[in-house]
Parts: sequence; structure tokens; C-alpha cells
Amino acid sequence: MAKPNHIAFILDGNRRWAKKRLLPALLGHRKGVEAIKKTLLALIDEQIKYASFYCFSTENWKRSKEEVNGLMEIFQEYFEKGLKFFLDTDIKVEIFGDITAFPQSVQNSIIQVKNKTKNCKTLNAGFCLNYGGREDILKAVNGLIANGKKVLTEKDLSQKLFTASFPDPDFIIRTSGEMRLSNFMLWQASYSELYFPKTLWPDFNKNHLKKALEEFSNRTRRFGGD
Repeated sequence: MAKPNHIAFILDGNRRWAKKRLLPALLGHRKGVEAIKKTLLALIDEQIKYASFYCFSTENWKRSKEEVNGLMEIFQEYFEKGLKFFLDTDIKVEIFGDITAFPQSVQNSIIQVKNKTKNCKTLNAGFCLNYGGREDILKAVNGLIANGKKVLTEKDLSQKLFTASFPDPDFIIRTSGEMRLSNFMLWQASYSELYFPKTLWPDFNKNHLKKALEEFSNRTRRFGGD
């Protein structure tokens, strides 16, 4: 069965999961974090080499102060407590996005995990934090201009994106049934296969991943050919 080299996940449905159960939105986000851990283990079992998770977009700052502050606490807790998990499972953590907007304590927790897992090899996991596809492209273009570039190639731009260390995603999975990219990896997604299961992210598990991989294997990727 043909498998993707890089799967990118748009983690949609945390708040709806909580609302259906009459729970606070932040409890939905906490369940979403548990789903990330389960998915990482399932990805290792499936021998996928690269995975990205859209955790906090540049637009998410528009949410209530209470929710944003709660998410910052969740991120700090996740990376502090998750370090042992990443090392034990040999997962190399990469960060895509501008985390300088996060509280310093959250930044420190994230950077520590990135640095301490840099030699891990089983799975490369990219966490998109304060990430936006348009901002990614603009940052890359402005950086190249600042370096004196007047004519850009696709390779120039790709090498300046936050995601430069990863191949473009072969497969993008957005949970909850919403069918849009929402400013996610707009450059990188040019030939990605898209998949929109109705499952809310906190409920996503290894069986849903297997079903998604079966769907991917049944598709024919032409890249503009036949």
C-alpha cells in the first residue's frame, strides 16, 4: 500500500467536541492534545516519517482572552510534560511559526523540547504554532529581498519557509468535516491530497488514521500529468 511521506493535520473540532458534551472549550483542547499523542504513536506504527499539526493559527489570537491564555497554559504543560514522551519514542520536534509572540515561559518549554530532540530519528513532528500560510510566504519573500534577491525561484522560496526542513505534505487531513485549508501551508499544499473526515479531532484515533491511509492509497497522483 502506497503511504504518504508527510501527513499534515488540521486539528479541527475541539470546541465542538466540548460543546456537544456541555463542557468548557478548554477541556476540548485538552482532549485534542491527547489525540495528538495517540496519533503520533499510530504514525510510528504506520512508519510515517513526517507529520505536521496545525495547533494555533495567526488568526486564533482573535479568540477570547480566556481561551488564548488557556491555550498558552496547555502548550506549556504539553511540551514540559511531553519531553520524556518525545525522547522515549524517538520523535524529533520541529516548530513552524513565530512563537516570539508567546509568553516567555511557553517559548522556553517549546525550545527546550526542540533542542533536546534534535537527534531523534523515528518520526519528525512539526508543530505549527502562531502559523499562517500567507505570513509564511511573506516572511520568506521579505527575507530573500533583504538578502538582495531580485528574481526568486521556487527553490529559493521553499528554502526560506518555516517548513523548509520538511518535504511538502503528500496528504492533508482536516477533521470535523470542514472543507478548507484555513491559511495552512498554502505554498506547500499545491499538490497535496486532501481528506476531510467528519470525525472531531479529539475522537481521531488509529482506526481513523488507517481509514485515511487506505483512502490515500486508492488515489492516483498525477502532479499535472495525464
